[in-house]
Amino acid sequence: MTSKKKALLFFTIMVFGNMAASFAHPVTPTLIVERGLDSSMFGVALAAMMMMNFLFAPFWGKLCGYVPTKRIMLICALGYSVGQAIFGAAQTEAMVIGGRMFAGIFTGGLFTAYSNYVINTSASPEERGQNLTVLITIQTVAGAMGYFVGGMLGMISVEAAFIAQVITLATTGIIFFFTCIDDTPFKHKPDRPLSIREANPFSAMLAARKFLTPMLGLLCAIVAISAIGQNSFEQCFNYYIKDQFGLGSQYNGIFKAVIAAMTMLANSTVCIWLVKKTDTNKSFLPITILSAVTLGSILFFRTLVPFVIIDVLFFTLNAIRLPLMQNLAANRSTPENSNSVMGFYQSMNSLGGIFGALFAGLIYDAGPMLPFILAFAAFSVASVFSAVYVQKYKKESKTAAK
Repeated sequence: MTSKKKALLFFTIMVFGNMAASFAHPVTPTLIVERGLDSSMFGVALAAMMMMNFLFAPFWGKLCGYVPTKRIMLICALGYSVGQAIFGAAQTEAMVIGGRMFAGIFTGGLFTAYSNYVINTSASPEERGQNLTVLITIQTVAGAMGYFVGGMLGMISVEAAFIAQVITLATTGIIFFFTCIDDTPFKHKPDRPLSIREANPFSAMLAARKFLTPMLGLLCAIVAISAIGQNSFEQCFNYYIKDQFGLGSQYNGIFKAVIAAMTMLANSTVCIWLVKKTDTNKSFLPITILSAVTLGSILFFRTLVPFVIIDVLFFTLNAIRLPLMQNLAANRSTPENSNSVMGFYQSMNSLGGIFGALFAGLIYDAGPMLPFILAFAAFSVASVFSAVYVQKYKKESKTAAK
């Protein structure tokens, strides 16, 4: 089988894996309501998962340098499925948090492995940029499609969505292991074996100081702050339309299906054009600012139609922004540290997700619009940091040209 066919097979399996990752999202509000759990669980549960994701993503990134990435995919897909099985069976807040925390150990590894596999098996920087764009597009579009499927399954029962998720996640992990190539020959070989001390998640996090330049650190800060806004908005929106408008899980799925279509259109046109025709170190800034403006506009409405329009517009812009950011981080890595850089990048995304989801859940009872205000504030700050990055990049480019 040719390398192109192998890549196509990898991306095809990824579609189903990313769809499955979203099966439970549209039914989570229903699970919380049906089982009489505290309303804050919609944010607290995700924050628990993101916390473990944050802690373990650098470890998985480091481990990718020592073992075939496809083995990481298998382990993490199986672990993720077990965690979701616990979550789906939960009858108490403690069991919900426990299940999400267990799943979180492995979700960071799965998404870190995806990006590392693409980076390691791409033949050139140009191909890597294109493949990372395809990767993020699949994650966004397939995730939205997964919302739709999960919403439809939720009309049968909450349990139906979780059963489908667990089976699909485990199956894709097994298929990844037997169909993906061994990327070991394409990776930089570490100078020494992985020690128990280095395998510690906290040690892996501290190891970031070896490769974290000021510009890469600024990029990761933008990623983390944006993730606060993205997760605060998404988690609140999902619960808000159930709580305030009385809409079932199928509506969440339908809205995500529209987002999937818009994402495909935007990434096959606008995003590709930005990557090929512009300096993305600069052009990501207006996308971030537009995202902030879109989130700010939701504060002026209290009816369903404007909420849905803003939801679709924001996530379309977000789908353009994400591959640009990931490619910028990849471009500031080296063959020796690319696995660790992508693990740290994923960890920073999760760090923002922790605060976004947690605060959204905790402040919702004080005012349903407060999480939306938090989302707007986070993207406003991210826009300021992005402007600082662009200015520093311009100075960096002038210095390099001399």
